[in-house]
Amino acid sequence: MSLEQILVVDDERRIVENISRCLNREGLDVVGAYNGAEALAMFGRQRFDLVLLDISMPDLNGYQVMEHVLGVDSDVLIVIMTGFASVESAVKALKKGAWDYLKKPFEYADLIKTVKNGLSQKKLVADKKAVSARLAASEKQYQNMVNNSPDLIFTLDETGHFLFVNDQCEKLLGFSKQNMLGNQFEKFVHSRDQQKVRQLNCSGQDRSDAAHGLQMNLRVKKAGYTDACHDIFTAYAFMELKASPMHLPAGGDRKEIKGLYCVARDVSERVNLEAQLRQAQKMEAIGTLAGGIAHDFNNILMGIQGYASLVKTGFDSQSVEFKRLANIDEYVSSGAEMSRQLLGFAQKNGHETCFINLNFLLKMSAKMFGRTKKDIIIEPVLEKKLWGTLVDEGQIKQVLMNLFVNAWQAMPDGGKITIKSENVWIDKEKQEIVGVEQAGPFVRITVKDTGIGMDKDTMTRIFDPFFTTKERGQGTGLGLATAYGIIKRHKGIFKVESRPGAGSAFMFFLPAKKASAAVKNPLNSLEKIINGKGTILLVDDEKGVIEVCSEMLESLGYDVKIALSGLEAVNIMKTAGKKIDLVILDMVMPQMSGKETFDNIRRIQPDVRVLVSSGHNKENEIKHMMQKGCSDFIFKPFDVAMLSEKLNGIFNNCSEKGRAAAHLRHTS
Repeated sequence: MSLEQILVVDDERRIVENISRCLNREGLDVVGAYNGAEALAMFGRQRFDLVLLDISMPDLNGYQVMEHVLGVDSDVLIVIMTGFASVESAVKALKKGAWDYLKKPFEYADLIKTVKNGLSQKKLVADKKAVSARLAASEKQYQNMVNNSPDLIFTLDETGHFLFVNDQCEKLLGFSKQNMLGNQFEKFVHSRDQQKVRQLNCSGQDRSDAAHGLQMNLRVKKAGYTDACHDIFTAYAFMELKASPMHLPAGGDRKEIKGLYCVARDVSERVNLEAQLRQAQKMEAIGTLAGGIAHDFNNILMGIQGYASLVKTGFDSQSVEFKRLANIDEYVSSGAEMSRQLLGFAQKNGHETCFINLNFLLKMSAKMFGRTKKDIIIEPVLEKKLWGTLVDEGQIKQVLMNLFVNAWQAMPDGGKITIKSENVWIDKEKQEIVGVEQAGPFVRITVKDTGIGMDKDTMTRIFDPFFTTKERGQGTGLGLATAYGIIKRHKGIFKVESRPGAGSAFMFFLPAKKASAAVKNPLNSLEKIINGKGTILLVDDEKGVIEVCSEMLESLGYDVKIALSGLEAVNIMKTAGKKIDLVILDMVMPQMSGKETFDNIRRIQPDVRVLVSSGHNKENEIKHMMQKGCSDFIFKPFDVAMLSEKLNGIFNNCSEKGRAAAHLRHTS
């Protein structure tokens, strides 16, 4: 431990030496200076704990030296020594910064006492500064930890008013500290959560109930948003709050403080993901249910379409009866398409594309929609020479129906929907502006309503999955997102124009060819029925399907054997052998599925022709069976003309392969 350093300054050498010897005996390290200049030079080379300074000296007096010394080291203690002490001189010395003074001549006991008191005082001051520095460092560390915390940290008084908030409150919620401090916490939470906050305040006052802290979930408002905001995750932060009682006893100038210490963690992302997961699970459940419904529904439609097509063969194509039956076909086709759309929400099915005139889909979709929405006027404005587009009919129908439903919901009191088709050429200059992948010919379809319209904030999010402007439970937020995805898969683009109170216009662009595509008209189409011969094994677990398909096959000239299960079909194949020319096999059956039945039949008769029939679009399974050697597939419901065309194609294809094989054997 180093000795205290003492500097004695006096122009009389004898006084300096006597003081030095006295202080040395007390274990102090003393250095002497005989004038002011010498003292300042020494002070420039080292620091001293205490300076004994004579007032009256030539050149530089004690006051001048003291001023210079304190300018270099404000913590040094200075004791003035003077032989001309007076109250005025003492006051002057103390005002200039001296700690004490000694009047010459003085007793050495007084000297020792004054010096030791001074050194003790300096030590106390140094200790106090060290403690203050540690407290300041601790306070700064605490502030950094609290303000840099990712959680909201705040304190409330007994009435629920903010006493303190950390920086994260301002960053996350957007309210300034000035707006929060002194205000009630209850005002910053969702109206449905305010009762929780009231219970929180009551529990905070009851020390016994809140001894272990409280935990609850709250929705806290964000600055700039109101309850009218459609997206609750934008307007509110979902917080997981933990609160514990706080009691700061009175001390010094501080009054006693009672209240709550609160830490709130933002769990908005987790809550949002959980909501999306629940929605996805719900959609998966709907998809599973839809699969079963679609299978049964298509079997029902199979009976309707099958018998209608059989009856239709007995009438002339221009007769009223034929046209009425053709209308039944149209309704059946619409029903089958609806079941495929329902499956499309949960399954990534493969789809067939064809080159068509979109005016046909616009007319058909508008007709279907208009049947149930009598309060909506639909006005078509269609390009007569519309270019053809390569699309999946079912998916584009789904897009149009979603847009129609969206427009209807924007017009709760009725209104008008205008559907418009146009030919548009997008050159390279406009390509980037429009947002299409490549320049060229496009067909633009517009669905415009006279509804309530949208603000800019809503327009930026309408294609987001799970975003909806409806109340919870009234919509999934998947309609427009699904439509957007379908158009993107067709290498097209969506555009939206809307203003609050001025309606909305949804437009999509699809790549086209500068050629007209034929417009379908199912009422006037002539169906070609192709007769055949041979023995067909019909396998299906639905009795109604068996009955109508048997009649259709017999009307086409085929002999029919029936199996109501996969196991029964396998047994028939074992006994009938080569007598079976073709098997029509249902995919979805109990006990033994269509896939298992197919494998067993192939083991018995490897070269048998198999036509897969399905009302449940399990594309992957069908493709797998086609790869394993299945001849073809047909989706339920189908009519007699479709069935005859499939059978004719299979038999002709197999005959051509047989003739080619025979020719190869003959030439070799």
